Amino acid sequence: MTLREAIQQEGLLFSDGGLGTELQKLGLAGGECGDLWNVTHPERVADVHTRYRDAGSQLIATNTFSTSRYGLAKYGLEGREAEIARAGARIAAEVMKGRGWVAGSVGPCGEMLEPLGAVKEEELKATLRVQMSALLEGGADAILLETMSALDEIRVALEVAQEVGAPVVMVTAAFDPTRNGPRTMMGMRAEQLAKAAAEGGAQVVGANCGRLAEGSDFAALLERMHAAADLPLMLQPNAGRPDLKDSTVVYHCTPDVMVGMVAAVAKQVKILGGCCGSTPAHIQAMKARFGAGK
Repeated sequence: MTLREAIQQEGLLFSDGGLGTELQKLGLAGGECGDLWNVTHPERVADVHTRYRDAGSQLIATNTFSTSRYGLAKYGLEGREAEIARAGARIAAEVMKGRGWVAGSVGPCGEMLEPLGAVKEEELKATLRVQMSALLEGGADAILLETMSALDEIRVALEVAQEVGAPVVMVTAAFDPTRNGPRTMMGMRAEQLAKAAAEGGAQVVGANCGRLAEGSDFAALLERMHAAADLPLMLQPNAGRPDLKDSTVVYHCTPDVMVGMVAAVAKQVKILGGCCGSTPAHIQAMKARFGAGK
């Protein structure tokens, strides 16, 4: 069964949880490029993917969130986009072979497009073509635009995803609570995201990361998306809101607490997982509570 077919069928699909926070437990240092581990420490990346798979994840994201020219330039690694993205997809595809699907992770470039910033649209398209093409060549079943914030960047990325022939495109943004409802850092509303996703040919729209941490927050967000576009929904919240302790970011949300956080909206989404701070134990708890027959 293809991922597109699985999305169209009834029943909840479970994605994975935090990747960067799990790699940090395996030795990824602060300020180090985690995406480069696809080349330097593939066995550790595979270990995290495997633990998510064994916990019940049917869809896992590649370790390529920052594998664009802009993301890699921060580490002096520009020019290695294709190598790192292809390696990340191959690692994930090998882990999930016959057991599920792989979403090629594409995060925001970290800069603003003209006229607000210095990034030219064609330059962004060029690096996204390299990154997305390499992900698909490496075995990704979908392109996942995640933790997005700016509407103009999303539209550009959706255009490139269609251009390179992605069989499935999913787009999620990071929302924070405001007086006027959930909004991203760049002020994008849930309705705007859903409409752009539908118009851009995406098969799934949703939210990940961000500072939403209550069931009522998630419900309001998903209701706004559903009203704006008839697309399957995806939710990957953080393991609660983090605290800083001894210069370390700490997430206090246990698996049981996280199950309670998403209980009110589990029936509204097609794909459910976690983001920063969540672990294979969080996914296992959610699948035990909301999986088939529950």
